[in-house]
Amino acid sequence: MNQILRKLVSQSLCGVLLFCLAFITTQSVNLCADEAAHKDHPLSGRKTPSPGPDDVDKFIRVDRIAKTVFIPLAATFNDANHGMNFNGHYKGRAIYSVPKGWKVTIHFKNMSPVPHSAVVVEQVMARKLQVGEPYFDGASTTDPLKGLKKDEEFTFVVDDIGKFAIACGFPAHSASGHWIALNVTKEGETPSLKLPASPL
Repeated sequence: MNQILRKLVSQSLCGVLLFCLAFITTQSVNLCADEAAHKDHPLSGRKTPSPGPDDVDKFIRVDRIAKTVFIPLAATFNDANHGMNFNGHYKGRAIYSVPKGWKVTIHFKNMSPVPHSAVVVEQVMARKLQVGEPYFDGASTTDPLKGLKKDEEFTFVVDDIGKFAIACGFPAHSASGHWIALNVTKEGETPSLKLPASPL
């Protein structure tokens, strides 16, 4: 009986140790990716404060009749998060909400010499080194894995309710915080944008 008990305890401890090792390894990989991405990203030099609640109308346009939303999206808007931001925000701190069935047009502008891109993915994917393919048909800039150094516009329809992210598809950028939130809500609700009050 004692031998069986000791064996069970030993197996349990091994399981705990393996779990801890896997967790530490994952966190270390993410931390290294975060540091590497930030190290290689030059600051923009723009000390413009990140937009706050009073600036919402500058970053979303809504046509309720046509059921369309227009979003101007600037990569490296300022030096927030070492320049890895959209419109001065990162890590989901800016939150767009759009009702299911609406059409969204994003005008992407890269203000950095470093390649960036924009791709809409599930929020859980935004924390990965590579975010994968766009969740909605057409919801990305051209070849988001390579990134762009120019302007580009893309349009898509949000046909699923859920929590999504507008993320930079360049490897490790989104995992370093280069993403903002896009929530698709139930039909009949009003599109909105929530910006935090804290400046750069």
